[in-house]
This record gives sequence, structure tokens and C-alpha cells, in this order.
Amino acid sequence: MTTKNKSNNEGELYRIINVQGTEFAIYYGYYEERDRDNPLVEPMPIYPDLLSEPRYTQGGKRIVTRMQDACENYDGEQDSDEVCGECRRFKRCEALFGVCQTENN
Repeated sequence: MTTKNKSNNEGELYRIINVQGTEFAIYYGYYEERDRDNPLVEPMPIYPDLLSEPRYTQGGKRIVTRMQDACENYDGEQDSDEVCGECRRFKRCEALFGVCQTENN
């Protein structure tokens, strides 16, 4: 039996994520404007840009994603990609999100 994939429409809710009391609504959309006109590209979940618009937990800790570039306080293997998810100070939460445990972040 085959199942037909449901198309996701731009602007539809993908999911709501809670990171230690701070919620993010993730919607389907496009990262690049040119993709909107490309029939081969379907809307995808659009995650917030936490570098340009930082968000914090209710306890004041900075929310980061696993794949964003690590800050100057990176504490992990020096030969790795040096992303937040590879840092010992990264506390994993729901989905791609985590919380930076660095005091001055």
C-alpha cells in the first residue's frame, strides 16, 4: 500500500516547540524568495534566526540551535565543526534547540 504525501502549504503551522518555558511556533515557508517560484521546491519548516534575534528561556539562558556557529566560549573538540551542538555547555532541548549554559551568554 502506498500513501500519498500531503503537501504543506506556506503559512501552515508545522509545530510548536517549548524550550524551558519559551515557545516557538514553526510555520512552513521558504528561506529563499526564489524558491517560492520553483515548482520543485515545497514549503519547509522555517526556524527562527536566533543569531539576529536572540531569545532567552524564562530563566534568562540564551536559546541556541545545534547547528549554529559556536560563540567565543566554545568548549568542545577543537577539530570539530565548532557548532553549538558540539559544545559541552550546550544543553539539548526539543527538536534542534538547546540552551547555552555559558554564564556570560
